[in-house]
Amino acid sequence: MLFDMVLLAVGFACIARGGDLFVDSSVHIGRVFRIPRFVIGGTLVSLATTMPELVVSATASTLGDSGIALGNAIGSCICNIGLVVGTVALIAPVSVDQRDFANRATWMLAGAILVVALSWNLTISRSMGALLLSLALVYLFWDYQTIRRIRDGSKGSERDAEAGESLTRSVLSFLYGAGLIIVGSRFLVTSGQGLATAMGIPSAIIGFSVVAIGTALPELVTGVAAARKGVPDLSLGNIVGANILNLFLIVGVSGSIQSLSLDRFTQWYAYPWMGVFFLSIVLLVRRTGGVGPKAGMALLSCYLLYILGLIGFPAFGLT
Repeated sequence: MLFDMVLLAVGFACIARGGDLFVDSSVHIGRVFRIPRFVIGGTLVSLATTMPELVVSATASTLGDSGIALGNAIGSCICNIGLVVGTVALIAPVSVDQRDFANRATWMLAGAILVVALSWNLTISRSMGALLLSLALVYLFWDYQTIRRIRDGSKGSERDAEAGESLTRSVLSFLYGAGLIIVGSRFLVTSGQGLATAMGIPSAIIGFSVVAIGTALPELVTGVAAARKGVPDLSLGNIVGANILNLFLIVGVSGSIQSLSLDRFTQWYAYPWMGVFFLSIVLLVRRTGGVGPKAGMALLSCYLLYILGLIGFPAFGLT
């Protein structure tokens, strides 16, 4: 217990420092290349912040633990919108370019529908995992082409020597911050799993709660840091991009390693909640162009109900 508590503290310290470095360097890289912060958040930042989910889910799949492998990916999607976007919106209202958001939100919704459809028989086979993984590569290629179009269409994209040196420092700072976040989140997940397992909590519940929240902490820390620095749109781009990667890349890699078995709890509890949060964020941005404090409070309240349900749902024998 004492070791887990120390590990927990070290993990928080790592991700707190990493989050600050992450935001500063990402904003500067986007400014140098004249790429919107929302796009930077949905590409560069989301790739780095989803590394903990990828490592945890891939490891769990290798060990034959489908509950944590899938629960981590789906639970992180829910946590990203309910906890992270809700918290960021309370600190600073989030507004984004609706066209950029709509393009990425389409990928996010398509990923959710595809994962639910492919696993409706309570199994994600290795061939289905390979399909999701291939679509992840298609998304990353589309992402790359989008950034190229933005860069090519920017005026005055030439960088002087000083800007180039500054860019090098920002890239190194980004990598260092990413490393701190990944190491810190790993410490948090390891200690959280140890404490939860000691309490006799089922594997799927651990995946949807402790592990999902632990691996989503990089997104939370990055989001809070972005809000404090006045760039909350970077956070929303990160969340949408991270959810796309959770559904295509992480579920795809986990399923390709070993077939994943689902339970009724995932099908009838987690999937509906994922749909609620995904549709909520899409409708909010479409109607208002962003997420304000009131909407942030509503998202946090829904996330609290979701967490309470994780306790009550199994109590009725519905796992």
